[in-house]
Amino acid sequence: MDKKGITRMVENKIRQAIIDFGMTNRLSGVLIGYSGGADSGALLSYMHKYAGEHNIYIAACHVNHCIRGAEADRDEQFCRDVCKGLGIDLYVEKVDVPALAAAEGKGLEEMGRHVRYRTFRTIVDAHPELCHIALAHHAEDNMETVIFNMCRGTGIRGLSGIPPVRGERLVRPLIYCTKSEIIGYCIANDIPYVTDTTNSDVDYTRNYIRSEILPRLARINPSPEIAISQLCTLLRNDDVYIQRQANKFLTDNDISTRCRRSLLAEQDQALLSRVVRYMYDRAADAIYGPGRRYIALDFEHVRSVTRIICGGGAHSRISLPYRICAAVEGDEFFFISEDEYESTYMYAPEFRIRMDEGEHVVSELDAVFRICREQDLEFELGARMGYMHVDHLRVNIGAIRGTLYVKNREAGDKIVSGGMTRLTKKLYCDRRVPLAERGILPVFCDDDGIVWIPTVEIRDGVAAPKDAPDDGVLHIYYAHGKRAEV
Repeated sequence: MDKKGITRMVENKIRQAIIDFGMTNRLSGVLIGYSGGADSGALLSYMHKYAGEHNIYIAACHVNHCIRGAEADRDEQFCRDVCKGLGIDLYVEKVDVPALAAAEGKGLEEMGRHVRYRTFRTIVDAHPELCHIALAHHAEDNMETVIFNMCRGTGIRGLSGIPPVRGERLVRPLIYCTKSEIIGYCIANDIPYVTDTTNSDVDYTRNYIRSEILPRLARINPSPEIAISQLCTLLRNDDVYIQRQANKFLTDNDISTRCRRSLLAEQDQALLSRVVRYMYDRAADAIYGPGRRYIALDFEHVRSVTRIICGGGAHSRISLPYRICAAVEGDEFFFISEDEYESTYMYAPEFRIRMDEGEHVVSELDAVFRICREQDLEFELGARMGYMHVDHLRVNIGAIRGTLYVKNREAGDKIVSGGMTRLTKKLYCDRRVPLAERGILPVFCDDDGIVWIPTVEIRDGVAAPKDAPDDGVLHIYYAHGKRAEV
């Protein structure tokens, strides 16, 4: 193909991508990511011509990652010279990416990408004449991304590859072009470019995919990037539709970080997984602010969360990134910080108080106990008028062994009930006692063990029969305010 032919073909592909992905309104006030390589050089050249034809303003940005020493400085100067020759404003940012990656425990590729995108956004935000960002990702970049995402585990969105348009700002006009076409375009139009020597270093994951895997795919299909591009388009369309349904579900049910568990369990997995991710993101925003560094839930996270929604117990939780947990309490599913979960649902004050006759205030439980030989209706009425809930047990005095006392719940607690020795933990579950209440329920004991756990269980033989003589009965009153608040 001659120079005119390759130029016409590449520019037709660019124009088609602009039309197909609605980029036209995003190609004004454009900041172009310019590394000096062939891809960004072709994009810069095309946008320079486009800007002249449409009377729009463009500028370029070069990020020196300080990875390749003198070679990186050479590339920076090259970009300065090219942009000066074309009359294009160039913004240059020099960032020590290796130092940042080491400090944050990240890979060079990941940190470099993070720095570039942060730099582009900062420049656009600071200059009113700039509205959009154009990057030079092409069809083979897209194919590498799909393979990379597939190998590390991903869903439809990851298999959809590089989005040609992201948000209101970012566009990728070269997404239909192959690498060989871009090189041909540069040669045909005398577009200068530099070569990054690290592109041949297979220690970088993407370089390994490019040099080792893509050539083998070409044995099966001489144009695998085209087939994968078509796959990405189909998957992207499916993803948009499913996400739209998920958004409608979220809006219709006014969901943010909490929802009825039974409602979620009724939904298809494709929709449920998106709802879970949305709820987690809203929780992370609420706890850490929308400016937080983004960490997405992976497949195992989402699968674990959907399991407790669809088949977990009445009280379940899953720990997630950012010290956030997904939790189930009865029919409520929600995301909450680990600290708040511990303080709300795992609160268990330690205490042990002898229960002699009379009144006992236990501040740890926001409760009052009264032990007396006769029924005390005045105490019960006064407590209720003070908006307290009152539990009353008539105890067979003969069933109490030694000293009566009250204590906090402890691991391994057991009570004799129904002729069996039973773990109180299982009784709490069977009685569906909310997790937030378990740590603040008093445990009445004597020298033989647990006597009574209000609302949960009474030891065999402790409850006085209705016809028991008054002198054989002990009254225990437990007045508390916590239950009304939960």
